Amino acid sequence: MTPAARIAAVIEILTEMEAAAITGQAAGRQAGQWLRANMQRRRYAGSSDRAAIGALFWKIQRHQARLGWHLQQNDWSPEPRLMVLAALLLIEQAQDGLDSLFSDAVAHAAAALSEDERALVSRLTGAVLDHPDMPLWVRCEWPEWLVDDAAAGLGEDFAAGLAALCDEAPTDVRVNPLRQPDRRKLRDQLAGRGIKADPTLLSPLGVRLMKRVRLEDLPEWKSGLFDVQDQGSQIAAMLCDARPGMQIADICSGAAGKALVMAAAMQNKGRILALDTNAERLEKGGARLRRAGIHNVERKLVAEKWSNRSWRAKFDRVVVDAPCSGTGTWRRQVDARWKLTPEMLADYHAKQAVLLDKARAMVAPGGRIIYITCSVLASEGKQQVDRLLAVASELEPADISEIWADTIGNAGGGACPATSENMLQLTPLRDRTDGFFIAVLQARLR
Repeated sequence: MTPAARIAAVIEILTEMEAAAITGQAAGRQAGQWLRANMQRRRYAGSSDRAAIGALFWKIQRHQARLGWHLQQNDWSPEPRLMVLAALLLIEQAQDGLDSLFSDAVAHAAAALSEDERALVSRLTGAVLDHPDMPLWVRCEWPEWLVDDAAAGLGEDFAAGLAALCDEAPTDVRVNPLRQPDRRKLRDQLAGRGIKADPTLLSPLGVRLMKRVRLEDLPEWKSGLFDVQDQGSQIAAMLCDARPGMQIADICSGAAGKALVMAAAMQNKGRILALDTNAERLEKGGARLRRAGIHNVERKLVAEKWSNRSWRAKFDRVVVDAPCSGTGTWRRQVDARWKLTPEMLADYHAKQAVLLDKARAMVAPGGRIIYITCSVLASEGKQQVDRLLAVASELEPADISEIWADTIGNAGGGACPATSENMLQLTPLRDRTDGFFIAVLQARLR
């Protein structure tokens, strides 16, 4: 493909996304899925073509608010063709080559620039992407209505924290201690296959890849020596402090990411009851558990409004990996930030409250509730915990720094980041993880 054809391909993908959004056919479909579907239709495209198309596509996704702001300042709407043009000018600094990229004389190229578009090029030439007149929410690529909630969750330097959620996310993998206890050995095995990686700074189980690669075909992956998991998620699972012989309820277990860590820490002794309302997620988790050689996890499909009557006061640990906005993972799903609505967030709040109430009934005296969200919003983190503590006199926050020292520290991990009121908010800016909120609530002995 020519450079001009690559530009035309990006415009086509963005146009398809916009049309689907207008007609309501884009619900639940992520930007990456649109990119992959379009590339599947372009089987003639080589690897360098796919890389170039993907690179520009993702730059536009990560800078959507700022590009749109520049267009609107010049009385243009942020339509796909103009977003691409603005990205070439403000990000790629490609002013001198535009006539070869937009040309009626080049096969498969986008149409030549109109006189009005040439006027826009003239206005944006020499402009900088981050303009001092931009509102904070535009500079941070963050929904305006969520700024205060995020500021309450992130505290100081929240603007820098939000900006970090626009960066490209790294790929972390986690060793399976049942089959490969030494992450340095895994690092060396990956290096032998040309995959460069370093140990993660906080999690003692993690290795961070230097670049994205396909892992599913590796024999080490097939034999269950490792799995893909952000180190923030690894930390959250380790702070559950699962031990051999325990009875653990993993509410919203999903694809078993946390259960894999806990079961290995339990050495396959004891029981994890993995609950989820989605059969597909549970089945995916089953495949991961089998590959890892784990057999103390009981997966159970439950209804949307499930009863915990038979599980009251039964568990040493109740893990609530609650459904949430996913704001902490918006580095990976960059378009999700513009799809979240106040109504959707309110629905998440209601579900989180219900699940915490269920966990309160299920935890045994002396046990713990571990509340986790992949969010940076105070309304999904501290405020939910405060609500529960206000009515649950038998619960109190456990000291996360002490639990960290006993689990992560003693295993060779990094030091515990600063906590607030015994609650931990992990962030990409400070901790080089996805955004995770973690609180551990201790049930007093009665």
